[in-house]
Amino acid sequence: MHSPSRRGFLAQTLGASWLGASLMEKAVLRAAQVRAEARSSPQPTLFDIEKLADGIYAALARPQPQVNCNAVIFENADDILIVDAHSKSSAVAALAAQIRKEITSKPIRYVVNTHFHWDHTQGNPTYRKIAPHADIVSSTTTRNLIAELGATRCKAAVEQASASLDNYRQKLASAKTPEQKQYYQLMISGSTAFIAEMKDYVPELPNLTFDNALVLHDKAHELHLAFRGRGHTAGDIVLFCPQKKVIATGDLLHGWLPTLGDGYPREWPRTLTALNDYPFERAAGGHGGVQGRQVIGQMGGYIEELTEAVDAGKRRGQTLQDLQAAVTPATLKSLGGGYGEAIQGQMKRFSIGTMITPPAQALAEGIKANVADVFRLLA
Repeated sequence: MHSPSRRGFLAQTLGASWLGASLMEKAVLRAAQVRAEARSSPQPTLFDIEKLADGIYAALARPQPQVNCNAVIFENADDILIVDAHSKSSAVAALAAQIRKEITSKPIRYVVNTHFHWDHTQGNPTYRKIAPHADIVSSTTTRNLIAELGATRCKAAVEQASASLDNYRQKLASAKTPEQKQYYQLMISGSTAFIAEMKDYVPELPNLTFDNALVLHDKAHELHLAFRGRGHTAGDIVLFCPQKKVIATGDLLHGWLPTLGDGYPREWPRTLTALNDYPFERAAGGHGGVQGRQVIGQMGGYIEELTEAVDAGKRRGQTLQDLQAAVTPATLKSLGGGYGEAIQGQMKRFSIGTMITPPAQALAEGIKANVADVFRLLA
């Protein structure tokens, strides 16, 4: 059975309009056909959509072998803005389909990268394909970091996934519980798919950048983008809607333990304190669930206490191993008042690792990783 090409299909469908179209017009028409075909393809549901305010939604990433970040969707009068772009193209396609199904069919006008990390930016090329006229927005620093590190970080992630496959297969062969078997099966299938999907990845750089602040004026609301200081990375930005009192914070502020590998532990608490300038009621971070204002003090207090403990230990001559043994959930006062339990709850809901690692153990291991990063960064 003959199957017409996309070019032939468009020529038959549009007739003289196709024949008379310019090369640019034909390219636009082909892109529209690609988007139409993508819309008709079934997509997995990778996110839970939560309404934050009128026209603002959090897309909370479900647990996956290769973690996806959350997204925040701001519905403007005629289009939408999406905060953060996930770890892979397939996640973008899945979210775009879910937005059309559950929120709106308005086109994507802006994609915001809150920082340069792979799980927030590797979907940029797919957004560029499905929304070729959209602006990808970031701080100038973040754009520079994607240009410098994006390709090498993705290559490292693919290599790490490849190196882990044999270990996952061995673990699966010796698994004793249904939960262990399910976990290692998911890790094998997820890692294999990630390797195939991302092995030829080329970063898509933001085309609209700013240093300190940018305001987008729309009929529906204003959207204030701002860099308030270094924290999780050198270029973190937040997006605040004053009319709806919602803030999107990327990994600068979220429900999990902070990741400090590219961070600035001495500056991060001050940057978090600066967020008190915004009268927000709900904060949608890069991972975990939606937060309230109390998480500013909780997360900032944890980073500050941890950094002080590591700094004091280093000055006493303690080794990294000494400090990892000494700094524990039990010794950190900042995890009191329910904050430690809240983090464990977030891990249990949103992290695939807690399928085989109890949340209390995951918290302790996360603190050890934080201690190691601060130990190195203070050097």
